[in-house]
Amino acid sequence: MAEMCVGIDLGGTFIKFVATDRQGSASEILQLPTVTGDGPEGLVEQMVRGARKVMDENGLSSEQVRGVGVGSPGPLDLEAGLVIASPNIPGMKNTPLRDMVGDLLGLPVALENDANAAAYGEYVSGAGKDADDLVVLTLGTGVGGGVVIGGEVLHGAHQIGAELGHMIVVPDGEPCGCGQRGCLEQYCSAKFMADRTMRRMSAESPQTSLNAILEANGSIDSKDINEARAAGDAFAAEVWDATTRHLAMGCVSLTRIFDPDKIVLTGGMAKAGADLIEPVRRHFADLHWKMTEIKTEITIAVLGSDAGAIGAAGVAWHEFGS
Repeated sequence: MAEMCVGIDLGGTFIKFVATDRQGSASEILQLPTVTGDGPEGLVEQMVRGARKVMDENGLSSEQVRGVGVGSPGPLDLEAGLVIASPNIPGMKNTPLRDMVGDLLGLPVALENDANAAAYGEYVSGAGKDADDLVVLTLGTGVGGGVVIGGEVLHGAHQIGAELGHMIVVPDGEPCGCGQRGCLEQYCSAKFMADRTMRRMSAESPQTSLNAILEANGSIDSKDINEARAAGDAFAAEVWDATTRHLAMGCVSLTRIFDPDKIVLTGGMAKAGADLIEPVRRHFADLHWKMTEIKTEITIAVLGSDAGAIGAAGVAWHEFGS
């Protein structure tokens, strides 16, 4: 009898579902809209509806499902299975999500932070599947992270470990929403790079093709900056280079702390591919200590937005598979 685990990636707009076998081979991803108008109960019903649909589509009875993994934004109390709060999903306050899903499905459920689940997905089925130790940096609206050491997701003593976007890379630098100053995400996320660039344009009035984009659209984004750089815009090139250098600086610190086999970059910024990874690797080599050769590889994720669901299923295999 084939056995599978189901993974659920809970997002603010969509919920993704998948079934994977013990080796990490995944079914087709199912996506349903996130239901928020009916409180946590309505949201959980949607999650259960999707999980059952994935089971039906793959011919799985409850007896063939070892367990379910749920990747959720937090903060979370993993031991109690609670979503303490969720800024992008209304009504989620001290919600016993693990037990609510488990009770309706009649299956054991493991709860995990969504960024950790995505990191675990890359570890079991993606860019890190041949690695023992892995760090994932998610470069999007902010900078998220996940750390897998010897097959175990790092949570920390207080369950808030691997908040990699809040490493301080610029002392007394840009203020961050977390209350610190100079955090990595203020210098390397897609959103904050664009915000900082627009502030510079307002203050410095540089000669740049980004002026026309800003005037036409009212804003610019990281893709605009990279395309302007590729077209020979010197100001955009300076911004892009500074961003990749700060990112490399963060990667050096992660290497000193964790000594991982790989650092995997994912999220919106990572869609730039070689335009991102090549300058990051160059700056990484420049900033890295000279006492030993570089052994940590920096690479781009391969699972994209499916990593969270696949990783959530992997978390379920880790907890319930033996």
